[in-house]
Amino acid sequence: MFREWRKSEKGIFGDFEREFEEMNELMNRIMRSTGKPEVFGFSMQVGPDGVPHVEHFGNVRPHGNDMGARETGQDVREPFTSSIIDEKNNELNITAEMPGIQKEDIELNATENEVIIKAQSSGRKYYKRENTPCPVNPDSARAKYNNGVLEITLKLKEEPKPSGKVVKID
Repeated sequence: MFREWRKSEKGIFGDFEREFEEMNELMNRIMRSTGKPEVFGFSMQVGPDGVPHVEHFGNVRPHGNDMGARETGQDVREPFTSSIIDEKNNELNITAEMPGIQKEDIELNATENEVIIKAQSSGRKYYKRENTPCPVNPDSARAKYNNGVLEITLKLKEEPKPSGKVVKID
């Protein structure tokens, strides 16, 4: 009697497996038709100041994109980046994830107010224009690239001032 209820050796899990196979085939057809993976995401982190920061990344934007005129197109991805001010060392640390790129293929430019990251290698292109939260010294820039992760360190031009005001208590 139990065998009659089970339609196959996999039982109810066979239905799940067929559904997953259909979804996988559908995704494969979509990928073959577009030719490129489409990526869009958000990251949220709480900075040392306790304020949450939301950033986006990917190669698809719902409302246009802010990439440079030469860098437009769906084949350019915006790497996932994270920016944190290290008040103890008076530095801005930017981390960018760019898998599939070699160190020699990365072009990095810095000004007082922004950092521009460009990379292109074997069919992968990355571009990111990161505005700095406060003025930095571009001459102090240091960068390391290891296992798809680019770490950029810049000295702040001036000490971060504490926000707020001391209130006298009566």
